[in-house]
Amino acid sequence: MDREGAGREPATIRDPGPGTRTNTIGHPVERMLNASARDILDALENGFRARADLKGKLAELFMSRHLDELQRADEVDHYEWFDQDGVPDFTVWLTTGRIITIEVKNVRSGDGALRVETQKTRASKGDPMSRFYRADQFDVLAACLYNRTGRWEYLFARTAELRRLRADERYLEPLQPIPWPVTAPWHERLVDTLS
Repeated sequence: MDREGAGREPATIRDPGPGTRTNTIGHPVERMLNASARDILDALENGFRARADLKGKLAELFMSRHLDELQRADEVDHYEWFDQDGVPDFTVWLTTGRIITIEVKNVRSGDGALRVETQKTRASKGDPMSRFYRADQFDVLAACLYNRTGRWEYLFARTAELRRLRADERYLEPLQPIPWPVTAPWHERLVDTLS
């Protein structure tokens, strides 16, 4: 006895294309951009600058989760996460009563020496030095290792111990080397940078 459809090719499911996909996950970003999660990820996959920006934001997100862990370990009382130009990524209130600021940066990808870039993407018009961070702009630099290890882990250094720009010592050098294995001024634990 013949089954219905026997001998025919199975129907091919076609991708309906951008803007018409229905595979949403109900995230507010989908509504904000009027695009499905799939469309957003497709755009991200094809945008180098967008991926770099996203990795920067993910490094901050996973740092906030690291700070949550430090709260549970009674090392951090509370913290604030900022997304403003000219303001460090985090202000952290330690259980000791000390308040510190943290800037999060991703290490450079590729082979060779481990380095973290400590300069901004652009300079302000008329002020070429605005691309550089001042040495007093934040207390601790958190270097996210994702670009080299594939893991959202961090190394920490006190800004006061980082290399300075030769042209103007008030500013940090744009590429900070990180010795491997890790030695001062870098530390695997935030608390070790503060002692």
